[in-house]
Amino acid sequence: MPFRDEPLLTLTYTLTTADALAYEALPRELVGWRKWLLLVWLAVAGGLVAFLPAEWLGPEWGWRFWLVALALVGIAYALAATVMTLATHRRARRRIPAPMVVTLEQWGDHLAVTTAERQLFIAYETIADVAIGKSHVFITAPPEALIVPLTAFADRDEMTAFGEDIDRLSHQAAP
Repeated sequence: MPFRDEPLLTLTYTLTTADALAYEALPRELVGWRKWLLLVWLAVAGGLVAFLPAEWLGPEWGWRFWLVALALVGIAYALAATVMTLATHRRARRRIPAPMVVTLEQWGDHLAVTTAERQLFIAYETIADVAIGKSHVFITAPPEALIVPLTAFADRDEMTAFGEDIDRLSHQAAP
């Protein structure tokens, strides 16, 4: 590939906490200690049924017994979901605490990202995942996550084409 002294594509856009929230809210599998903590939390909630008065539960293994056990587990799950949602919002605020202007340049062998605080270079072979959402392209190159909102493009088709191009380039560059 011949040397180029200008990028293939330059995008300038503003990122907000809402964009970070879109990234942080991507579906992910619970793993490790978080998964075990949730399972133990739900088991403890279900086990509380053993400490409730028999008048509340009715006959053992009867319909009221199961209804109360299900209600306890449901309440525990709702509390866990609330805590996880609050943690997602906190991570988003930590990732982008205030609106920031980002300049993204696509070069033949890497992406260059410039913000007021720093400059970052992401080689295509370091990209682990490219996710194309309804209104964002998320490029993950651990430990970094690059968020490119729809507002950086003329339309959704251009955004999708960009995401697919970066995904293709990252797969081609992977060893």
